[in-house]
Amino acid sequence: MAAGESPGTDAGTGTTARLRLQPAVAARPGTPAWDGHFPERLPGDWQLAYLGHFRSRVLLPGVLADDATVAAPFGDWDEAVPPNLRLTLVWPRALPVAAGAQAVVGLAGELGERLDGVLFAPGVDASAARAALHDAGLERLMLAGPGEARELAGVERACWYPCLAGGEGPGVWHVTPAGTPDPAGWRAVVEALAGVTPAGPVPVFLDASPGVLDDVRTIAKLLGWGP
Repeated sequence: MAAGESPGTDAGTGTTARLRLQPAVAARPGTPAWDGHFPERLPGDWQLAYLGHFRSRVLLPGVLADDATVAAPFGDWDEAVPPNLRLTLVWPRALPVAAGAQAVVGLAGELGERLDGVLFAPGVDASAARAALHDAGLERLMLAGPGEARELAGVERACWYPCLAGGEGPGVWHVTPAGTPDPAGWRAVVEALAGVTPAGPVPVFLDASPGVLDDVRTIAKLLGWGP
C-alpha cells in the first residue's frame, strides 16, 4: 500500500475514505514541554487564550478527578477559554457514572460549545456514561472510548478511543512519544499511527510541546495523511 493510502469506506457515500491525521495537543500545565512553549511572563490563566490564536482544540487530561471534582489549572474556565478553542475531557476509570455526568454538566454550563467532547479511559463503562450524558442533555458532545492501549514504534504510550457518538471519524488517539523526537522520530510516530488507524479524520492528541504541532502536521501531509 502506497503512502497516503488507508483502506476504508465512507458510510454516507460508499466511497473510499482517506486517513487524515489531525495533530493536536494535550495540556500538561506545570511540565517543561507545556510551560516552555509560552512567553516566560505569561500568566498561567492566559495560556489557553494564547494557544487559541494558533490552535482550535486541546485535550485536558486530569481535569476530571476520580471523586468528580473538576480541577481549574487555568483559573476561571469561562475567562480562560477563548471562543474558538474546543476542549476535550478525559473521564477516568474510577469516576462514578452519576457523579461524572454531573461534573461534566457543570463544566458544560460554564463553557457551552467550547466543551467539545469526552474520552472514556480504559475500563470505563462507556455505555452507562454515554447514557447518563445523553439523559443530562449533552448528546451533542463527541464521545469516544473506552480507551484501548496500543504498542507502537517510537511511542511511550498510545491509547485509541473508538468513536461512540458525535465524531466525524472513527476515533481519537492520545499519544505520548518516546523522549523528544526529532523530525525523523516524528515521521516514525506518524507512520506507526497510520499503519493501524482506520480511514477518516482522526484527532491525535500529543503529550508534547504545542510548538511541535506544525512540524507533525507537515510530516503527515507530506506522507499523504494530513488533515
